[in-house]
Amino acid sequence: MFLTISKWFLYAAFFSVIIVITGTFFPFIGGKYYFFRTMVSLSLIAWLLWWAFQGKKEDSDRVIKDLLSRPLFLAVSLFVLMFLSAALFAHDPNGAFWSNFERGEGAFQMLHYYAFFVLSIVLFQKKSDWEWAMKLSLGAACLMILYGVLAYLFLYNQSWFCSVDFKGQITSCNGFISRMISPYQGLPRENIPKTLSGLFLNNRFQGSLGNPAYVAPYLMFTMAYALFLWSLHRFKSKHLETALYFGLIAIFFAFFIFSQTRGTFLGILAAGFVFLVYLFISHRPSRKKTGGVLLVGLIGAAIVFSLGDRPFIQQLPIGRLFNISLTERTAQTRLWTWNSAWQGFLDRPLLGWGPENFSSVFDKHFDARHFVPGEATETWFDRAHSILFDYLAETGLLGFLSFLGMFVVFYLQFFGIRLPWLKDLHHGGPLMAERFHLSPWAAALMVALPVGYLVQGLILFDVLPIYLNVFFFLAFASFLFKSGDLPLHHHQEHQS
Repeated sequence: MFLTISKWFLYAAFFSVIIVITGTFFPFIGGKYYFFRTMVSLSLIAWLLWWAFQGKKEDSDRVIKDLLSRPLFLAVSLFVLMFLSAALFAHDPNGAFWSNFERGEGAFQMLHYYAFFVLSIVLFQKKSDWEWAMKLSLGAACLMILYGVLAYLFLYNQSWFCSVDFKGQITSCNGFISRMISPYQGLPRENIPKTLSGLFLNNRFQGSLGNPAYVAPYLMFTMAYALFLWSLHRFKSKHLETALYFGLIAIFFAFFIFSQTRGTFLGILAAGFVFLVYLFISHRPSRKKTGGVLLVGLIGAAIVFSLGDRPFIQQLPIGRLFNISLTERTAQTRLWTWNSAWQGFLDRPLLGWGPENFSSVFDKHFDARHFVPGEATETWFDRAHSILFDYLAETGLLGFLSFLGMFVVFYLQFFGIRLPWLKDLHHGGPLMAERFHLSPWAAALMVALPVGYLVQGLILFDVLPIYLNVFFFLAFASFLFKSGDLPLHHHQEHQS
């Protein structure tokens, strides 16, 4: 009983992304973190109750032995250890551990991410457990989108959600709907687009996450989950199930585009490229089709990006996605901030300044070009806007290398590359897709998704909707490397 309760509390953590508390100063931040921490803590408590009253001694010994036999668990544990060490020796240890109401990150939050990661490995022992987790994640993504859509619709036509008197005057509104927050909050009525298409395309979609830059990477993961779920049941799925998954992917991709996040757009292009290259190499029956799609995609991307600065491209509602230039002011501010982060890293190279301490780095190595007299410019940053420079400045070389090390270990295990000092641990060789009977589609997704995350992270920092999926993905990968409990077999692929 306690194990089942623990599992469902962990499932509930996926819904932290939809929590918005309008009565707080940062309505999109605090509620999500409180909910996530509470669900993970309750899951941990339920698991400890099982261990104390229902489990046997050999069960706990088996769990510990199993965890220590997983290279990916050890890699993630090392990263968390370096993160906590950086907080302990931080410029401001209190801020590094507890963070603040605006961000919610820090060592205290990292402990909950780690607990989420470990509990996922311990509790999700069967393929069906992971499928349930992915399906619930898809449901949470739908609710995240629904929040943003309802917020837009309320602006578009308040009479749909409000009572109107005989003169057509609004008398009262549905409290829940009317309190939803959209990007148009606070704008004069005349500045709000008068059409539905204008509402969605004239401002970047933020859903219930509060920032379009978070929406895109979050949806990148959920699109991958939908495609993965379809690939697991490709040979036995009904047409309705196939239509459902690809319908969800189409909806997620539409709102991915509505968020107009250039960094994640580049990330998904990089992931798509790796996905197709892996399929081309590993799956001979579809090599001609894959090669054709890859060639057309490369030519199309080259044409669009070469014309990205042309007026007819820029005038498109999503023209922002193709306007990628190092001379643009947004790009320039990123480069100046990265230089400040690099200087901060040189000041404290081993463990950095500590999590949530980047504002001190930015202040000490402030680039005066951020300030332009007479213009509204940003002169304060608490993030380097790059996971690489953030980890370098905040956790030093040890934190940075341990962060990259998680993905190095992932790819080593995936491709079955054995390391001498890890010879007694579980590996994925000779090739994970073959040993664990992954379909080529699923295997290609496993290879491509970390690439998409790392590329988008070059110009964005990690927050709860992203961390949640990164740790879930790494836990899922650890399950695959250890169990191989997946239903698809290569001989089925050849028979198709």
